[in-house]
Amino acid sequence: MLNFSLKNSYHPLLTSLFGFTALLPTTYAQNIDFIDATFAIGYNGDMGNSQGKLNVTRHQNTYDATFSAEHALLDITQKAHFSMKQCAVTPNSYSNDARPAIKSNVKENIRFNWAQKQANYTKNGTENKQFTLAKTTLYDPLSFFFEARCDLMAGKKRFTYPLIYKGNERQHTYAVVGQATVKTGLGDVEALIVERVRDNKSRQTRFYVAPSLDYMLVKIEHRESALAKATATLTAMNYKVSP
Repeated sequence: MLNFSLKNSYHPLLTSLFGFTALLPTTYAQNIDFIDATFAIGYNGDMGNSQGKLNVTRHQNTYDATFSAEHALLDITQKAHFSMKQCAVTPNSYSNDARPAIKSNVKENIRFNWAQKQANYTKNGTENKQFTLAKTTLYDPLSFFFEARCDLMAGKKRFTYPLIYKGNERQHTYAVVGQATVKTGLGDVEALIVERVRDNKSRQTRFYVAPSLDYMLVKIEHRESALAKATATLTAMNYKVSP
């Protein structure tokens, strides 16, 4: 739209920053014209000076989303290019360039060929996998979040999406579990809490989206263990949506 051990500290959180960026409580979802948002990134309660930048631009029915962040534990840049019409998302390409402080760099790419019903995944120029698109839509780790906005808009409380994640086909399920007041750079806002459903109860990922800000993402919390917790909180945002 992420594992928080020190080996791979910020990958889950930074990927998820794209999630739920424009969820509208109307009959039809409004189009995102652009988003320019900044998040403060904290680890184990220490906010430090690390920031994440989220940019989304629209070109008629196609979208480009980019997230980049620099932190002592990880520098990361993720990009997704996809089309979306009437809430139906069709991913075209995805890239992830992660540079951890204590582990080898990771370069991932996914290319979707809908004419041939195949998706191609590569990692670090050596690993190469093919996925069939004939039976179902497969998403990349960013694009499916934009379809999730329509499910929330429709009032769904639980939803599942198939995606290509870390070189494997997986199912990610999310559920609305409550509401909370979130302190942001734009002031206090009321937000829905959307949690990823996991078998491992010690791990937890929560997304906070604000109806008063057109259901934009305002905070993420991820707990990998009792000793590894990360947050991303909105500090500034400029955006536009249109019919």
